[in-house]
Amino acid sequence: MHTFSPPDTIQKLKKARRFIEDHYSESLGLEEIAKSSHLSQFHFHRMFKSYFQVTCTDYLMRVRLEKSIQLLIYSNQSIADISFEVGFPNPETYIRNFKKHFQVTPNTYRKKNLTEPKEKNQLTELDTFKTKRIPNPFSAIKDLESFTLAILRTDGKENILRKTLHRLLDKTIPLGFFNREIVFFGRSLDPPNLTESKTQSWELGVKIQKSKVPKLPYPLEFVNWKKGRYLTLTHRGSAKDLESTYTKAYQYIIHSSIKIANEPCWEIYHKIPPFHQETEIEIYFRLKE
Repeated sequence: MHTFSPPDTIQKLKKARRFIEDHYSESLGLEEIAKSSHLSQFHFHRMFKSYFQVTCTDYLMRVRLEKSIQLLIYSNQSIADISFEVGFPNPETYIRNFKKHFQVTPNTYRKKNLTEPKEKNQLTELDTFKTKRIPNPFSAIKDLESFTLAILRTDGKENILRKTLHRLLDKTIPLGFFNREIVFFGRSLDPPNLTESKTQSWELGVKIQKSKVPKLPYPLEFVNWKKGRYLTLTHRGSAKDLESTYTKAYQYIIHSSIKIANEPCWEIYHKIPPFHQETEIEIYFRLKE
């Protein structure tokens, strides 16, 4: 029997958390989740609850419910279709658990968070997007290959990006990840309009060659940027106006036939405080396959 130091064990638990977040739409059981961590099922269950303060089953439920929120707000899918897409066996189970968690039904939540009715135009490619009411904020569609990031996740209540950036630099500068240009990749893991959340979750990282860094020091994690087609736009100016840029993007998406993957958008930071006064951030929406 092997013994693990606390950081090694925590990394294994984080790997299981990542497995849940990547496979939430599938039919997952405790045995399969525990196997992803390379810990015994008995010890994994206790350790996961002890470290994350929630059982892995409850965490899976929370991920599924939170993933459904983006579909409720930014898609025209029916409640039934959403329930199946995020991994529930039937709409009744989804509705019951959603109401238990958020104190409202999915349909009520959707109506409460929509500011105007959705209209669907038959648009397929960026160069044919024609929406008179909503200007097109996107600059390109890019076909990107998969690559590896060294990611640091931080949970907090305020100044979350700044705190994550400082911690990431402390861990990555000694490893020599940076050459001439420093480019960061980040994303918020919080679903939109979820005011019930007491903390924010943020991931920030740098691009690496996994073959040259087979193992990351605690608390860094390997995360794969997924291969696919991405809608892109660039935000320039004050960081305070970033939310407005997202609003324009989502307004355009919901009035078109664009289908985006149900996952957090990636942001690539070319200029961010404290290195620059103004920001330059590329935003990437992966298109649904």
